[in-house]
Amino acid sequence: MVSTISYNPKLRQIHIDSGTMIYHLKTLTQEDYDTWSTALRERNYIQEQQIDQEVPSTQSGLSLSNSKRISSRSLSMYNQSDKKLKAEIEQAAETASNCQQIITQLVQTLDQLRPYLQSIPAELAHSLEQQKLAAISSVQEQEIQWRNVQNCFFKNRRSGSVSPVVGSSTPQKSTILEHDEPSLHRCSSIYSQVSGYSEQFFDAEDIELSEDEDEFIADHTSSIDDGASSEEETDSRGTGSTEFLNLQSVNNNIQRRARLPCPAVADAGSALSVIRKNVGKDLSTIAMPISMNEPLNLLQKACEELEYCELLEKASTLTDSMERLMYITTFVVSTYASSQYRTGRKPFNPMMAETYENIRPDKGFRFIAEKVSHNPLRIAAHAEAKGFRYWQSTEVKSKFWGKSMEFMTNGTFHVTLTGHDDHYTFFKPSSWMKNMIAGEKYLEHSGECKVTNQTTGEYAVIVFKEGTGGGLFGAPTKRNDVVATLYDAQGTKQRRIVGKWSESLAEEVGLDKSKLSVLWTARPPGVPDYNKYYGFTKFATELNEITEIEQGKLPITDTRLRPDQRLYEEGQVDKADQEKLRIEQQQREKRKELEAACIEWKPRWFISEGDEWVYSGQYWHARETGQWPKDIFPLW
Repeated sequence: MVSTISYNPKLRQIHIDSGTMIYHLKTLTQEDYDTWSTALRERNYIQEQQIDQEVPSTQSGLSLSNSKRISSRSLSMYNQSDKKLKAEIEQAAETASNCQQIITQLVQTLDQLRPYLQSIPAELAHSLEQQKLAAISSVQEQEIQWRNVQNCFFKNRRSGSVSPVVGSSTPQKSTILEHDEPSLHRCSSIYSQVSGYSEQFFDAEDIELSEDEDEFIADHTSSIDDGASSEEETDSRGTGSTEFLNLQSVNNNIQRRARLPCPAVADAGSALSVIRKNVGKDLSTIAMPISMNEPLNLLQKACEELEYCELLEKASTLTDSMERLMYITTFVVSTYASSQYRTGRKPFNPMMAETYENIRPDKGFRFIAEKVSHNPLRIAAHAEAKGFRYWQSTEVKSKFWGKSMEFMTNGTFHVTLTGHDDHYTFFKPSSWMKNMIAGEKYLEHSGECKVTNQTTGEYAVIVFKEGTGGGLFGAPTKRNDVVATLYDAQGTKQRRIVGKWSESLAEEVGLDKSKLSVLWTARPPGVPDYNKYYGFTKFATELNEITEIEQGKLPITDTRLRPDQRLYEEGQVDKADQEKLRIEQQQREKRKELEAACIEWKPRWFISEGDEWVYSGQYWHARETGQWPKDIFPLW
């Protein structure tokens, strides 16, 4: 299988994932959508029949007229099957509507029962029982009808009604995809040269999507609301207290672990059957098997980006604004370095009100993060050190497109430097895990990133180039290349940085490609057999560890105390899965309790400022005094 074609009738979208390129088509009208989807499916089937006739060669003697007659008969069979499938779907949809009406009546009856908690009238009890049986019957009927739809669909696939698209010697695929009517967005690359493989679609898998991703919010992932808000007012910038950051009093000779307690024991591949049913949806809203995870949390992942924070400290010591911008830009690229070893698993989603702190005297910073929104999933983080402040408020999404998984971080990152008026902002492009189904799986970052000094107007444009070369199912032979160009406030090119996000970056001195000055070099993983331990670097391995710095000091909401993630890290997958279900159910019950009490949840340590969440400045004071708010409730 080389490509997957996914259809979303509700949004009038068609997604084509070839493994190396992803195309998104959106039609302006339903008529255009029907025309395109029908044309693609019919063309798939015709091309499949042509291949069946060509191989083996002893069977390729059919005349052109015979071939046309076969195609005509095949299309006739396709239309008949399509009509049958459509009828099944319409009947199932009607049943679903009836089911909805019955459930609505059931809810209304339950509302009538509210005043009678102590004694329920017999007639209401009887009515409730009858409506319950009707609802069960309707659901069972709907299940049978949708099973008929599924059987009809797979029968059509086996007979060729839903069929592969075959690349021919003529560029017909390009003609279809480059038609002007639907808007076409190529989101996987800014690179202009396209491999010939990405121009072919054969043995394509068709997937029909029935729901808008915004409406698909699984109750399994619901989290709770914390009913308390911050008790003190903070400054408008949200950077919190400016009291002296003293990490010298913290023991800097902590013996940290060299590897995780247990190698990766779960099979992430078993989760593919789940994500393939949710093409194009935000996977953070879907209950996923725990085997799809790595033993880190999104809050901890935000801290992992500070692994090379010494680049920020270096920037704070420089007097030239363009040099400071150069090191800030280098830091932005360095945040991707550890991802080169990853195995394609996703981090744990934090629960509502979950927090994570990290005090690193060896690196000179302290870090706090909190989940501030459930839908959409948004986290906020803040770090401070002698030479810099760093904060973010980002919305995290991941989507599966059939063969590739896209990881998106939407939001703005901020950096300020001690002793300078500079305020840097940047955002991040998407990352992609390629060849999820077959072939050599690899991670790729592609797109543009702009780093701006909001004070001076100077900026840098970072280009993450898409990999080239390699076979159809292999990783590109030339990949991970990065080029960053620095401009002054007038848009004049001043400096240029080249290299690989996975290895090193260097400045082209005087914009001379033959003269390079190394700015940064990535460290090796530092973990023996790191590929057996989720591809974690030494720094990532330490993120979930409880040392003497954290022992007895953490709030009950800290990620390190989360039992399902801890069990998973220790290799107890079944127990971890049970704990995960228990925690999620406990969170749902707590949320209902707060809703019943009309308590609105607000994040504890971050406050809303426009479209962003910024640090309130209260966490470290509470930690130092040990006086945590009394209304913090257990998350697990």
